[in-house]
Amino acid sequence: MNMSDINCFLEVVSCGSFSKASESLYISQQAVSLHIKHLEQTYNAVLFERKPALKLTQAGHILLEAAQEIIQREQVLTDALQNSRNSYTGELSIGLPANRSTAFANEFIPRFSSMYPNMSINLQEEYSHNLSGELIRNRIDLALPLVSNTTARLDTNILEVQLLEAETLYLVISDTLLRQTLPDQYPACKEQFRSGVSLYTFAHLPLFLHPSDSAFHLEIQNAIKAHGITPFIRVKTSLTSSLVDLCAKGYGIFFSPSMLLKFMFESQRNYFQNLNVFPVLEYQGARQTSLVYHKQKQLTRPLQDAIRIIQQVYTEHHVFDTYIQHTQIG
Repeated sequence: MNMSDINCFLEVVSCGSFSKASESLYISQQAVSLHIKHLEQTYNAVLFERKPALKLTQAGHILLEAAQEIIQREQVLTDALQNSRNSYTGELSIGLPANRSTAFANEFIPRFSSMYPNMSINLQEEYSHNLSGELIRNRIDLALPLVSNTTARLDTNILEVQLLEAETLYLVISDTLLRQTLPDQYPACKEQFRSGVSLYTFAHLPLFLHPSDSAFHLEIQNAIKAHGITPFIRVKTSLTSSLVDLCAKGYGIFFSPSMLLKFMFESQRNYFQNLNVFPVLEYQGARQTSLVYHKQKQLTRPLQDAIRIIQQVYTEHHVFDTYIQHTQIG
């Protein structure tokens, strides 16, 4: 069995078309067709129905199941050979949403690298809905997807899923903008909002929000529109941590989970003298972060330690949540 043929076959199945697979693999569509033709000739079987739309045949489904098992067995062999060395080297790949990457790196890398100084860490930034596929195709070792009631559930028949946290979402607003928006309630409202504030209280203000293809962007925007408010999105970016200064100067407000807020507070504490942080009532526990890996994945010692470190990191977010609830910021 030619592994290039198999990898190409899996990509066609994942993408649902030859043309999209060619773009994903950075090869021509003709090359994709040749890989599939070679497989069909090898097994004397038709793998895809081409019309009216691309669809796996029964033979294709059989090969898909076998191919996934082969990929997993190859990784087990690779891991076993890697572990036979005197010291751990190689790469650990972790998939996570782009807006969590910087904060996660600052929490995870120092601890993991102190234990495994010769290992590389690849943080693969993907939208949460893409991470299951990356695990199944064995392109990453671990994933940290966000799951909500509006997203597809994780397949626990294939994937090991450990809940890390039911997320607290915070609204971040400058003291100046808060006073301008609620002059009759300021400053008493600050104490009131520490236990939670409605998304719609400040939905008319300029927003710093994620890019338009983000599920969270669409969810927030649709919720605001459904409440009869037309949102004004001043900035679209997944790196809201870079806009803390603009927020402190009153150019807009943004929403932040515990992980990102903890990173911003620790790295840019001076800006928080003029910022208020309030939990958003409508989104308490609405999104959950899970630690996910393939059930057939061989848990090497570095992977076991990585899992333990990640669990510890997320436990510390709960400590930070408690701090925020009992400390006046701004």
